[in-house]
Amino acid sequence: MTRLLALLLALGAPQPGPTQAGAITDTITGTVTGPDGQALVGAIAQATSVTTQVTRRQSTDGRGRFTILFPESEGQHQLIVRYFGMAPARLTVVRQLHEVRLPTSVRMDLAALPNPIDSILSSRHSLRLSATQAARLRGIAVSDAHMLQALEQARSVLTAYQWARLSDGLGTAESRSPASPVASVQEAAQQDAAPARPAPNAQGAAQQQTAPTPRTWAVYTGLSNVYDTNLDHSQPGLEAYGVLVGLGGWYRYRSSGTTVAAQYDGVFRNYTGTTIWNRPGHDASLSINHRMGPHWAVGAAAEALINGSAEDRVLRNEYSVQPQLEYRFNRSNRLLLYGEYLVKRYPSPLASQNAVDPRAGVRFRQLLGAGRTWGVGGRYDYNRADTTRYRFKGWAVTGDVASPLWAGARVSSSVRYRVRRYTSRLVELGTTKVLRRDDDWVATITWGQMLARSWEVVLSYQYETYQSNDSRREFLDHSVGLTFNRWW
Repeated sequence: MTRLLALLLALGAPQPGPTQAGAITDTITGTVTGPDGQALVGAIAQATSVTTQVTRRQSTDGRGRFTILFPESEGQHQLIVRYFGMAPARLTVVRQLHEVRLPTSVRMDLAALPNPIDSILSSRHSLRLSATQAARLRGIAVSDAHMLQALEQARSVLTAYQWARLSDGLGTAESRSPASPVASVQEAAQQDAAPARPAPNAQGAAQQQTAPTPRTWAVYTGLSNVYDTNLDHSQPGLEAYGVLVGLGGWYRYRSSGTTVAAQYDGVFRNYTGTTIWNRPGHDASLSINHRMGPHWAVGAAAEALINGSAEDRVLRNEYSVQPQLEYRFNRSNRLLLYGEYLVKRYPSPLASQNAVDPRAGVRFRQLLGAGRTWGVGGRYDYNRADTTRYRFKGWAVTGDVASPLWAGARVSSSVRYRVRRYTSRLVELGTTKVLRRDDDWVATITWGQMLARSWEVVLSYQYETYQSNDSRREFLDHSVGLTFNRWW
């Protein structure tokens, strides 16, 4: 009986739970986002205990989240987050009172890396890139405006191990083995169970903004040969060959969500059969854009064109100011609302056509994988000329698509349909007089191919047809151009 009682007491006594031995007492969780507020997949989060110097690492999952587990309560940790093409973010995570889960958030900024694709290809032997991967990487178009998309496309080409190697700096002294590319199911479940909380340390939040200010610039020279069936856009049509010499460049400065960009393009023309068009043209612009959170951005642009036009082939000067408001639904879909105040100035004896042309428009753009994009837009404008003869109201719709082809090659095309309704200019239509109405279609297609690293060849074709209820103003035009650019 005594033995039976002792056995029952032993079975009923509390047993040590499995978590009491080697319990997880510090859990660092967080979300990593890029400068646009979107989650970064494959970012490496590395935490080091200040007390024991024990280091744990983890790669972010499909929602940009990470969970790092420490077997003991360390109290304070140094956290560094790396993502190729981004400046490393560093912050200190400190335990508050008796909390076990240490939530934080990290926002990363672009690093001073003008061309991430070239950087990846220069390490192709260390990364052991396949020929297919190298070809796909060369087909990714890189521009400062689409740097985040280029990084995302490059990540989709590489394996998780290769991307971790890149983000680690290919095994620098500060890096050890690449982090696990996928968070465990248990860690993901732990993250979902905990409510989101702000960073526990204001000092750490400030330390994560340590990205250096990137500066990007480029200069180019170009030589073009052009054949145009109707250079002056008249009904008889002036067929001409032309040689154009171009010179230009751009510069961009980015800091804390603000981007300032300046651009200049100059051209010197020499056409056969005319002297009117053999004069230099200049196009200079300045823009500023500021991100306001993950979805909104505001900006403004100013532009001056001398001896040219952004839309019409006429020798006039244009000056414009354009406020902009952009909403990003996500990293791939963007909606832009803009206004524009455009001033047109014609040389004598066409000064009676001088006008101001206020406009309002909207553009939607979607960025697809592997560098493909498409967009649509619409615009309304009212051309208030000095004389009533040239006053009109108009609207236009546009569409464009672009895609890489093979290594270093890219094709793009666009189409525009525009309508002009004059407010007081009459034309004879049979036995009556009606207000003049014009409409035109312009379609272009361009193929570009990079040669080595600095040379580019571009072949373009443009078709334009202009219709009007004044039959004397109708015309048709074909233009073909071959350009060689040298980037410096």
